[in-house]
Amino acid sequence: MAPQLPRPSISSLQAALSACRISSPSTTTTTLRPGLPLRRTFTTTPATRTVPLPPESPRFITVPDPPQSSEPKLPPIKGHLPVPRDIFPRREGDKKIQPEYIAAATKLSKAEAAGLPPRSERQALRRALAHARRAALAEGLKGLYARKTTRVARKKARAEKKRQENLAAATAPERLDDVLTRPSVRLATSGTTFVAPDPARFERAEAARKERERREAEKAEARRDALARLYVAASNFIVDEAELEKKIDEIFVERYYQLDTSIAGRSIWDMCPPVSVSDLLSEHAGTTAKVADANRTKAAKTTLRQKEVAEELTGGKL
Repeated sequence: MAPQLPRPSISSLQAALSACRISSPSTTTTTLRPGLPLRRTFTTTPATRTVPLPPESPRFITVPDPPQSSEPKLPPIKGHLPVPRDIFPRREGDKKIQPEYIAAATKLSKAEAAGLPPRSERQALRRALAHARRAALAEGLKGLYARKTTRVARKKARAEKKRQENLAAATAPERLDDVLTRPSVRLATSGTTFVAPDPARFERAEAARKERERREAEKAEARRDALARLYVAASNFIVDEAELEKKIDEIFVERYYQLDTSIAGRSIWDMCPPVSVSDLLSEHAGTTAKVADANRTKAAKTTLRQKEVAEELTGGKL
């Protein structure tokens, strides 16, 4: 029969509950009667603490451990350690363990350098202490450099071992259980289900790239042309209220259609209708029926063509 685990007594539970600050101070001092259940009276009255612990402390509320708890708990760490300074930078190497550096860091006094004996027992003691500090500095620097060398070598060894393991796992042959449990496929079925890569995939990708570059160039050219047209058309923009009032008084009049007989019977929004294909063909063949086109001189048509050519060459509206 397995041994029974020790169980906490009622008095220990009462002490733990009183330490949790859950019950009032009056309930912590009451004695438990046999046969009555354990009660916890919640209250807003702060309980007195025997140990002054601040609220930020992890032990501000003491929670009792269960009797069968096997969780490993680390001891609390007070504060934090500063980041250590790199004593041996990589660019310096082993410069600080050389005798020249140690001698420059722990210089002798002028009397010691001149070889003069100490003038008193106090000076002799100070020289002995200084010599001990120089020896301790040299020994400490060498020990720290040896620890750093060992640490770097151990780190490189772990990295190389991990790399070798990854390389071996990547280049390992197929396992025997994978080979034996792989589903078999008939040769006739594999011939019909196998999809060979497109032999002309690279040529198609290059053609698609050139087509995309062409479309992007067309879009850029259209944006530049629209910007040039906007720049030229900005000279006729209405920018203040005086120009707007003048334009409204000029257009919205009662006898507007009687002032110009060429647009009589048409809306003011159709002053520049688009040119149709039939009109272009009639003008090219010389069989136009419009009075305005018929009365237009050859010089005017030549000027219009020159303007269109200049707009195409300059990339903007003239």
